[in-house]
Amino acid sequence: MTSAPKPLLPRRAFVLGALGLAGCIPLEAAPSPPRSGPAGATSLRRGINAGNALDAPTEGAWGVVLDEPFFDAVAAAGFDHVRVPIRFNAHASKAPPFTIDEDFFRRVDWALDQIARRGMAAVIDLHHHEELMKDPDAEGARFLELWRQIAVRYRGRPASVIYELLNEPTDKLTADRWNTLLAQALKVVRPVDPDRRIIVDSAFWAAAKELKGSLELPPGDTRLIGSFHMYQPILFTHQGMPWMPPEFQTEGITFPGPPQRPVEPIKAAADVGWVADWFRQYNTVPAANNPGGPAAIEEQFEYARAFMARTGLPVYMGEFGAADKGDHASRVTWTRMVRKAAEARGIGWAYWDDGGSFKIYDRKAATWDRALLAALFD
Repeated sequence: MTSAPKPLLPRRAFVLGALGLAGCIPLEAAPSPPRSGPAGATSLRRGINAGNALDAPTEGAWGVVLDEPFFDAVAAAGFDHVRVPIRFNAHASKAPPFTIDEDFFRRVDWALDQIARRGMAAVIDLHHHEELMKDPDAEGARFLELWRQIAVRYRGRPASVIYELLNEPTDKLTADRWNTLLAQALKVVRPVDPDRRIIVDSAFWAAAKELKGSLELPPGDTRLIGSFHMYQPILFTHQGMPWMPPEFQTEGITFPGPPQRPVEPIKAAADVGWVADWFRQYNTVPAANNPGGPAAIEEQFEYARAFMARTGLPVYMGEFGAADKGDHASRVTWTRMVRKAAEARGIGWAYWDDGGSFKIYDRKAATWDRALLAALFD
């Protein structure tokens, strides 16, 4: 997500909020993965996203360009991995053999090298493949060929490089279609790179509920990691974002609920049934069961726990964060609570930093939001 000029994940938040879904993801659950290299290199315990850079239509288009000082700061802060969202599909031919541009590959190489030199692991996340979401039947072959090229390119990298097949499957790429396509993708990658750890997002914007209920991974592949993203309660984390639908524009929502004074939703919010109902409960329901409180967070992690129990595979929370329209103290409280809930279940995480509304590191000033950073580590 970003405040300008174009949002990251423009539709995801709307849909997740409407259905009360969200996500998170881990990696050190059932069974604990082996480690190699620096501590945590393959366990993805505490990470950060390098968002809105290589996943923009072109790097810099959304105001973020990767540079060495960013990676220096991330390593010095204590993160053990970087999730790198990458829009490979914007840099590949539209017709067979769907060749990925060599210059773009070199830029990805550079990013991976920077991360490795600082003793961190890296997640190669295929991000914003919007064509695939809109028409998976027409775009499926291109998606598979992109992954064949990626696997060939990076099969020689150490185990600290992890693949993520697709960020937030949604739209026409339903759970059933995604289960079929992800199995095909694994059949493409595994002959090339048989031992690589591979993250697989759940359907419907990497919703935790879908992780529990619909994500089906091929049996016998113990190198897989289920993944979900966590932005609940979404009316809090996405309040006032200009790229969200009108019903998300009520501001002044604090966490946890209920608020000291009732928050009156704007008309556009009151006119949407699920939003109006959420505000009624948020303003009145006691803290223990308030939809804007800890119960909303615990529900999402219970979905993740159920997936781990069902499959015996680990889970990874690849994104979480609260945008800067929320009051700062509430954002810090929410961040700490989500992080602790993940770690209590052995779930690794990557904080969503987009260089904009969700940033925790100010690249221009070269400074961290110290309170938010403490919420991730204390």
